Amino acid sequence: MSSTEVSDADGVVIEELDELQLDPRELSQFVEASSIPLPGEPGMSIIIPPRRRSRRSTVGSVPSESETDDESPQQKEMWIKKFVNGEISYTEYQSKMQMKGDLELEDEEIGPKRKTTKKSTVFDKDYSCARRDALKGNFQGPQHVKVDGKVSMKRIRRFLPPALQGLMGQANLCYARGDTEMAKQLCLEIVRQVPLAHEPFITLAQIYETEDPEKYLQFSLIAAHLNPSDVEQWVRISEISEEQGNIDQALMCNARAIKVDPKNFDLRMKRVQLLEKKGEEKQAFRSYFAMLPYIPKERGEFLVETAKRLAKKFHEDNNIVAAMESMNRAYVTVPELFSVEDTNLFLELLISTGNYRRALDVLMAHTDVEVHEIINETGENSSNHSIYTVVIPAEMILDFRTKLAVVLIHLKCEHLFDMIVQNIFDHINVEEAGDCYLDIAESLMKEEHYHFALRLLVPLIKSENFSLAAVWLRYADCLRAIGDYNESIKAYKKVVSLAQHLDARLTLSALLKQQGNYDEALKALEQDPVTDVMDVELLYERCLMLKEIGRFDEFLSSGFMLLMRHCIPLRSRLEMGAAITVVRYSDMVKSIEEIKASSRDNCDEIMPEFSRSENEPSAETEWELVLSLLQVADYMKNYVYFQKLIFTLCTAKRFQVYRSELLCLALYACLYNRDPAFAYNLIRDRVNREKNLNNPKLWNLFNIVVLVTGDIRYNRYLMRLFERVPNIDPNVRILQANYHLNAGTYKYALNDYSKIYQKTGDPIHAMLIAVTLTQIACQKFTNKKQAVASQAIAFMDKYRKGRTAEVANEIHYNVGRMYHQLGLHSMAVEHYKKALKVTNQLIKDNAQYLDLRAEIAFNLSSIYRSNNNFDLARKYLFEYIEV
Repeated sequence: MSSTEVSDADGVVIEELDELQLDPRELSQFVEASSIPLPGEPGMSIIIPPRRRSRRSTVGSVPSESETDDESPQQKEMWIKKFVNGEISYTEYQSKMQMKGDLELEDEEIGPKRKTTKKSTVFDKDYSCARRDALKGNFQGPQHVKVDGKVSMKRIRRFLPPALQGLMGQANLCYARGDTEMAKQLCLEIVRQVPLAHEPFITLAQIYETEDPEKYLQFSLIAAHLNPSDVEQWVRISEISEEQGNIDQALMCNARAIKVDPKNFDLRMKRVQLLEKKGEEKQAFRSYFAMLPYIPKERGEFLVETAKRLAKKFHEDNNIVAAMESMNRAYVTVPELFSVEDTNLFLELLISTGNYRRALDVLMAHTDVEVHEIINETGENSSNHSIYTVVIPAEMILDFRTKLAVVLIHLKCEHLFDMIVQNIFDHINVEEAGDCYLDIAESLMKEEHYHFALRLLVPLIKSENFSLAAVWLRYADCLRAIGDYNESIKAYKKVVSLAQHLDARLTLSALLKQQGNYDEALKALEQDPVTDVMDVELLYERCLMLKEIGRFDEFLSSGFMLLMRHCIPLRSRLEMGAAITVVRYSDMVKSIEEIKASSRDNCDEIMPEFSRSENEPSAETEWELVLSLLQVADYMKNYVYFQKLIFTLCTAKRFQVYRSELLCLALYACLYNRDPAFAYNLIRDRVNREKNLNNPKLWNLFNIVVLVTGDIRYNRYLMRLFERVPNIDPNVRILQANYHLNAGTYKYALNDYSKIYQKTGDPIHAMLIAVTLTQIACQKFTNKKQAVASQAIAFMDKYRKGRTAEVANEIHYNVGRMYHQLGLHSMAVEHYKKALKVTNQLIKDNAQYLDLRAEIAFNLSSIYRSNNNFDLARKYLFEYIEV
């Protein structure tokens, strides 16, 4: 048998034996020590079994209340030892062990509880203790227990080992005798062997209670965390923390106590007081709600008042379900303490949440209403139907009578509707309680019994006190539901005359439109932008109707007004340029504001004021409206409006997701409106953003911009682009050659055309070389004109051979034009006449583009006029040209 002797400073010899090397029969000889020598008494040994190695249970995968997810038991033991040995402060120990805890409780959720999953729920009650015992080596192991057909795990809890229990008892005895130093050392020894045991920390806390209150609180907290099921310990620490002004710690301890004893009303009430003391009104409110099921029946008046206060607060927050639940918790406990006002409030909440059967039961309990349920079975496949026969007492109060009628209506007791309506007529005066009539009528409308609802609404609209817009609106809705459209139109007009009700105006407009009365329908949707606060939904419906009936000018103006609520009004071309060129939205807004600030004209357009509505059209819907406006503007050739709308929409944050489409439309708007500056800037930016610069559509669009706008700035841009992108399509380079040809720099044009022709061999490029050479040959100071003209004729011949025979008229026309320009009129006339004779199906089918007879006839006429042959000149003009 091996042993280890340890001697401390006080002379106490503690011998540790290896338990694993002992025979089980020898272990039985060790008994609990009954006494321990005081300091200075040598010769006494305490034999303590060594601490077993901490081990985890195979079933205990769920952490206990005293164990966090981040700290393993070994780490906890290490930090406890370091704190006890003075190596770290209590603050450091607290942060390492995460002992601050949560201030909220799970059962304080308002509304449906969140679903939580646990890996094991069989031994939740004492699991933390069992876990700790397992770490100390006092856990026998899991036992399989069969409960309700399911096999679960049950833990058998043990306390400190017998020797350590005796040592703990000796420590308590020393403390009772006043020997606090010896008691401390014994407790610290137990902590060294079993750091996760709570008993020594309780004794240590008692020792420091008078001499060091701070250490007393620290050891008490450690003991409570190691034994979280001790409610009294948590409560005691909470009270001390509150006295010291540490409300957060008091709340944490109170929350831990409530988790152990959740039905303790005093604990929950104390929690509410602490939260109110801290100023956490919202959390206190939630705690009141969680406390309702635990308020004892003896505190019934307090329960009812608390429930009413909670219900009022929930109702203000539009949480009707929680308000009903608050009153229901009180009603379940003390229904006899509910007054008439309390019962009426509870009934109202039950009806609002659709608990009609429960409301009927409450009415039966608090009034003399007699309700009999009869079960009938009819037919072969019949089912059981609940049919109510009701006896309503004459002395029933007004509110209960109204709610009874509403409940029976929603319980679909159609056979009682006549009786219900007649009972209302007999016992309720419409001039004094017309709101009761309206409540019952609305219930009938919800159940789609409009004829019964009309019986109650007719007296209301005829009354002096309740002929209001809301009543007329319900009356009009009932008439429309039963198909009496003429009378419903009159009723809706009455509603609009009493109040500018949005739904009434929309419905009235729809009914008038259905009857084909578009002018009146539009009038119902009219709003004055100067005096009225504009409603978006009304204006949108008006736009749709204006387009439908073809009043396009009004449609364009109304649509622009609707969309302008998202935009910044643009007053100058500088602002328009910033709207389309600045990419980031915030920078664009800032740039426009700076331009407006620097402008001398500071008067902004007067924009109408719009009200906020939940039924505003979505961004996708408004984008469809934008496209409709552009289509109409294009149809009306109103390209000024087209451009103004597009540029203005670029300033709207709502349409930034469509910015690429807006910039493309802005380019088209500039082309249609002949705005060269913006058009060129837009197409240049588009080219710069394009990843594939060999896209033919892109360069065709670029060429159209150049042709339409006449802007000549593009040459320098192309030169820089070709230097930056050397492998660009040769067909793109022809734009630069065309620029030189139009600018009269024929040598540069000839150089560019020759390089392009060498790469492509396209006959069109050969023709352009011939045209350039012809222009050079016709210059006054050109040397060797004959040689240049011969080269032009040679390239034109290559063009002629490269083109197909189907376009012979085009070939002869271009050749004739070359000879015509060179002054070889006879050759020109020959080719012109050949071109006139060419005809085929392709030319006939595309005469608008391929028929060149008018141009040829005009050129022939000019040749004959120059040679004084006016008869032939007149002949070709009369034969081929129509004016």
